[in-house]
Amino acid sequence: MNNYTFEDVHPSPDTARHYTANIRDASVPLVIDNGSFQCRAGWAIDDEPCLAFRNVTAKQRGKKDSDVQIGNDISNIEVVRWLLKSPFDKNVVVTLDTQEQIFDYIFCHLGIDSEGVINHPLLLTEPLCNPSYCRQLMSELLFECYRVPMVAYGVDALYSFYHNYKEDGKKGIANGLIIDCGYHTTHVLPVLNSRLHALNCKRINIGGSDLNHFMMRLMQLKYPGHLANLTLSRAEELVQKHSYIATDYACHLKEWASHDFYDDNVHKMQLPFTPLPAYGLTAEALKEKRQQQVQRLQEIHARRREEKLIEETEKLQQLMAIQELLADGSKDQFFKALEDAGFSSESELQWTIDRIKQSLIKTKKKIQAAQSEDPDVDVDIVGETPQRSSSQNSGERKKGNEDVEEIQPIDEEEITELKQKRQELLEARSKRKKTREEMAKRRTFASQKRMKILTQLASEKVSKGPGNKTEDTFGMLDSDWNVYKEISKDGGESESEEEREKLGEIEALLRQHDHEFQRDSQSPLNPVNDIEEYYKLYVGVERIRVPELLFQPSMVGNEQTGLAETLELVLSQYTSSQQNLLAQNIFLTGGAAMLPGFIPRLERELRMMRPFPSIFKLTKAANPILDAWHGGKTWVL
Repeated sequence: MNNYTFEDVHPSPDTARHYTANIRDASVPLVIDNGSFQCRAGWAIDDEPCLAFRNVTAKQRGKKDSDVQIGNDISNIEVVRWLLKSPFDKNVVVTLDTQEQIFDYIFCHLGIDSEGVINHPLLLTEPLCNPSYCRQLMSELLFECYRVPMVAYGVDALYSFYHNYKEDGKKGIANGLIIDCGYHTTHVLPVLNSRLHALNCKRINIGGSDLNHFMMRLMQLKYPGHLANLTLSRAEELVQKHSYIATDYACHLKEWASHDFYDDNVHKMQLPFTPLPAYGLTAEALKEKRQQQVQRLQEIHARRREEKLIEETEKLQQLMAIQELLADGSKDQFFKALEDAGFSSESELQWTIDRIKQSLIKTKKKIQAAQSEDPDVDVDIVGETPQRSSSQNSGERKKGNEDVEEIQPIDEEEITELKQKRQELLEARSKRKKTREEMAKRRTFASQKRMKILTQLASEKVSKGPGNKTEDTFGMLDSDWNVYKEISKDGGESESEEEREKLGEIEALLRQHDHEFQRDSQSPLNPVNDIEEYYKLYVGVERIRVPELLFQPSMVGNEQTGLAETLELVLSQYTSSQQNLLAQNIFLTGGAAMLPGFIPRLERELRMMRPFPSIFKLTKAANPILDAWHGGKTWVL
């Protein structure tokens, strides 16, 4: 119930369109909705935009400019997240080099093959109150670099409002209040008598990008063990497909405090993981596994013996060459070579040569013995222990195989005894941990008692006087051990490797013979009971907390007012009659407007701020993402 998996959608590269003669000869206008998150481009005669891609570029270091990846060419954006470049600062174009690369991408994929010129009028969207300098730079780029015949600029939110206004069959004067929820900013735009009142427009520096980052930070704080898996792309998916806006945020938070409500509404997101191998192998599987281990060990030992044989042979040849210098009568060269080899005398050289010869004989015998023995026989590492007889090895191997094939079950009493031993080990570990924690604190009874004993020992030593050289005998008596245990931070006891191995053996036996056994979470072998549960994310109150950022920017330290207060501030700039005109047509557009519960939340806020008998109406764009492009296409035709 409520189990989901991350889709992790990867875009496919865009294909180049065919540049038909009709489009070329008729100089069909080109419409580009240049959004800070997504760019949409297409011909004005088409029903839908030909291209829709992320408005970013990525170029690896050392690559040529022709190797720049743009938009949908980036199959996995998280891999090159640190290399991404955007032409925008917030929602304003400031990096013209990156914008030029994006224009090249658009014109090439639209199939435009005219050399050095774009013979089509261009409609380009821009943010509200775009700085004149930024517009000037954009115009210079289009006219001087691409030599377009004409350019028209327009606000994307107004184009979306215009498109839906025309689609509804409305004619005459348009009045309304536009709420544009963009990727980096949110705007409130009043329109009266079909004209935008730019002086009363308001901007909030909160958008879809802030929601995505807020979701990622919340989930990373909640699950610090999955930082690498909680990427910005997955946070974006959580916001778009698993979040909603609460009608009454405070009351809804109280509902989420209820366990029943939480269980019914929490979304469980399953991260990808590799299942652990199953425990409790059968006798045949254990036998096969042992044979594979023996075979691998034999191969390792054989390779080590051969390497050792080659190494010692080369060393022996070098030492024999030094010894031959003495036989030839070259004493000066002999002593110089002897010194270079690290020997102090001729006898030491002879002793080393004899030792290497004996080692070579022993190694060759072991290689011959390993090649003649049964492959199932265990082989010792070179130089550790002597070989046993083949009869002893075969007998032990037969006995070992019988032990593997016949695993005797244990009864309930033995299982209970194993559980008690395991519990004793865990309690001892817990006690040591608690003692260390108490010793680390200053005002605990254990810490004060330790300091008191240390003070007494120090005072006894001082009382003997500086001139007294009596030997310190502390530790010679058995009673001193009790004193040491009192002052030791771990109580004189520490967890040994033997104890950890014993705990592991007990748990292995319980897993094999007790099917209902679940290992304690404090086990050092595996701290997780269920690997699938460990890789599961519970998205609970985050579903409403993240979208609430639009109404309470202070949650992330933004000092601006929320959307409801901004809406009330804009309406307060007009007379009562004008407020009624605006309130009767409140229009929502932009990607964040698609969040469930947006309209009911705004209706509640408007009921609280508007006079009792006033009437208001909220509508959402038919397609909050593409209606800006559709509106531009309708306007240019």
